[in-house]
Amino acid sequence: MTNKEESIQELTNALLTGKAEDARQSTYAALARGNTNGEVLDALVEAANIVVDLHDVGEYDQAKLAATENSISMSLQVLEDWLAKSQGRFGLKVTVGPVGLKAGALLAIVLSAVFRSVGFHSTSLTKTQTALDLLRNSEELGTNLAIPLLPSEGVERHLRDFTEELERGGFRSKFEVIPVAPGLPEGLEMSLTVARNSEEAISKATQWALRKQRSGT
Repeated sequence: MTNKEESIQELTNALLTGKAEDARQSTYAALARGNTNGEVLDALVEAANIVVDLHDVGEYDQAKLAATENSISMSLQVLEDWLAKSQGRFGLKVTVGPVGLKAGALLAIVLSAVFRSVGFHSTSLTKTQTALDLLRNSEELGTNLAIPLLPSEGVERHLRDFTEELERGGFRSKFEVIPVAPGLPEGLEMSLTVARNSEEAISKATQWALRKQRSGT
């Protein structure tokens, strides 16, 4: 393992164990050893996904979850100048929030940072728990794109319920929505553009933003 790879591993360990100051120092060290801001951000996303999975099987209690969230926030502070310069490329607002996803607040924080890194103004709705909450909050914030994070367990039901709330509230005409629905079967007919993981959500959101730029809408 190279020094560059070791530094990312040290950062990941600090995040997973909830050691905030170690996470901050490891972020600086990872950058100093040649990792890009984007590579460090990728490590944060990976750590958040690991914690969400471990929480789902009962291996992370609320105290450990809070410690990890604090550690990720400390690491993101190191990247803040870069994120501030990166956002705004598209001139579009994004909201990211969990809908019935345990530990989803953690994932919303890091995904919101990823959206900023690729050129969006992004807000994480970390306390959102219902579809209507997320949709109403997104509307109040004047969002152009909402990214609901759905649980993998019972994902088809969660997606169906979210779509019904979207239609019932008349939100479809107000902003774009790309749900993240992990584990969704391939070939399923859907009325929405859906991503099966966070990477796919970023890709589809970026493609959507580029199309809007080209069309001038």
